[in-house]
Amino acid sequence: MTMRERPARVAIDAVLLEFDGVLADTRLVRREAMAGVLESEGIPLSDAAYREHCAGHSTADAVRALIAHHDLDMDETGLDLLTLRIDRAFSQHIAKGVMLVDGARETVERLASRVRLGVVSRLKREDVEFVLSLAGLEDAFRCVIGADDAYPRKPDPAPYFAALRRLDGRRPIPARGLVVTLEDSSDGIRAARAAHLRCIAVGDVPAHLAMEADAIIPSIAGVDVSSLEHLVAHAGENFA
Repeated sequence: MTMRERPARVAIDAVLLEFDGVLADTRLVRREAMAGVLESEGIPLSDAAYREHCAGHSTADAVRALIAHHDLDMDETGLDLLTLRIDRAFSQHIAKGVMLVDGARETVERLASRVRLGVVSRLKREDVEFVLSLAGLEDAFRCVIGADDAYPRKPDPAPYFAALRRLDGRRPIPARGLVVTLEDSSDGIRAARAAHLRCIAVGDVPAHLAMEADAIIPSIAGVDVSSLEHLVAHAGENFA
C-alpha cells in the first residue's frame, strides 16, 4: 500500500458510551425489576418477550412495546405510572450493587487519560451516577446524559446532541476532532449515526444491525484510544 492509499490518521477528541450493557452489566437487575412490577399487574414477561421488546430500549419504550404486544388497553397516564414503578424498582435493585463489565474500569482509566469521556444512556442519570460513584469513576466522565435529560430518546439523536452541547460548553470540540460512540443496541447505533458520530458496536449485536456501525468489538475490555482510532480509520473492515 502506498502512502497515498493509506487511510488518513484520525484524532479522537471524545468518547461517548452507553452505560447499560457497555460499562455495566444491568441486564439481570433490569429484567427482575421489570418482571416483578409487570407480573404484579398480571402481565407476564417471558425471556423471549424481554429480548424482543425490552433489551436495548428505555423503560418507557419497553413498557409501551410490551403493552402493545399483549394487546392491552392502557392510557398515557397508566403507561407513565407503570414506567415510573419499574424505574423505582430498578433503582432499588442497583442500590444493592451492579457489576461493571470485565475490564471496564481499566478501559475507562486508559481512555480518560487521553480523551474526554461522557455517558449517553437509556437509564436515568441518577442511576448511572450512583453506580459510577460506587465504582469511584465519577470523575472520569465530563458529562452524563440519562433518559431523563433529553427527549426524544434513542434512536433519536437528541441525547447525543445534548452530550455534544455539554462537551462543547466546557471546551469546543476541534474542527478535526472526532467523537466516537460505543453502543450495544440498534437504538443506540442509530442515534449515534443520526447525530453524525462514528459508532463502534459492542457485544452481541445482531449482524444486520452491527453493519450500521463503523465496527464491532466483543467488549470494551482492552480498548484504548489507539485501538479506537484504528477501528474508525478502517471502518467496515472489522465485522468478524
